[in-house]
Amino acid sequence: MSKGATLLLITILVLSSLVMVGSAFAQSAPKPSVPEFTVKFVNASYTVTTTNSYTGLDETKLISNDTIEITITNQPFDYSSYQTFYNIRVKPHFADDWTEVYPLRNRTSSYGDDGFSYAEYMNDDSPPQTKSSYAIVAFPVVPTELYLASGYDIKRYYSGADGQEGVSFAFLSAIPDGGQVDLQVEALVGHDAQVYVNDHPLAPWPIGHYEQSIAFDISSDWSNTQTIMIGESQTPTPSPEPTPYEEPIPEPFPTTLVATASIASAAIVGLGLLVYFKKRKH
Repeated sequence: MSKGATLLLITILVLSSLVMVGSAFAQSAPKPSVPEFTVKFVNASYTVTTTNSYTGLDETKLISNDTIEITITNQPFDYSSYQTFYNIRVKPHFADDWTEVYPLRNRTSSYGDDGFSYAEYMNDDSPPQTKSSYAIVAFPVVPTELYLASGYDIKRYYSGADGQEGVSFAFLSAIPDGGQVDLQVEALVGHDAQVYVNDHPLAPWPIGHYEQSIAFDISSDWSNTQTIMIGESQTPTPSPEPTPYEEPIPEPFPTTLVATASIASAAIVGLGLLVYFKKRKH
């Protein structure tokens, strides 16, 4: 009976371990927390003065270099199988319709007997969560290209077709100076996957290949709304001036400590002499 009970107990423990391992592998992607962030308008525009080669007169031109800077607090996330990214949405303060800056993409995940299968993937330009404490995303604020008097555009750069860098588009346009813009942030969790790319869509049967991409799993709720005013420069509080280093003045050795050290030295010398004379006497 004892051998049978022992065997039964071992069997139960082995099965329990297998269930635990299976549950660990089947663990779904964890839902990220709602991101915390701050936003500010950074006015870094500057002027350039040149001399007109025909008139000899100096001409000053304003170079627009304003940005909206979003600082997102990164959250603890130690799941090696998953990655965290951010999505941002914006709207005019007195409107209701939001515009997502990095929306998910519905792309071809595979091709089989039933045709193409689709799934949601991360936007190729979605800002990832960094290993530092904060992730910073900045958008250029430039004068609108159509009508200069109508205000400013807020743009973002993206890779574009064939990996071209520096391509940009405006996701909010014609914002007047002093206009208010609302922003929200959400966290997205995904995992490494493959996306199917059809090389020749006009062929009678698909000819394509697979590329690496990040498949979408789960997202947080949208954050609270932060409102920014265009043209309202936020000057950071200046740091206090550092105190100049001065060589410390050595303090005089305390008289009491000198006296104490002298007495202790005399006592040690006297004790040594006493021991010496006693040994000679013996």
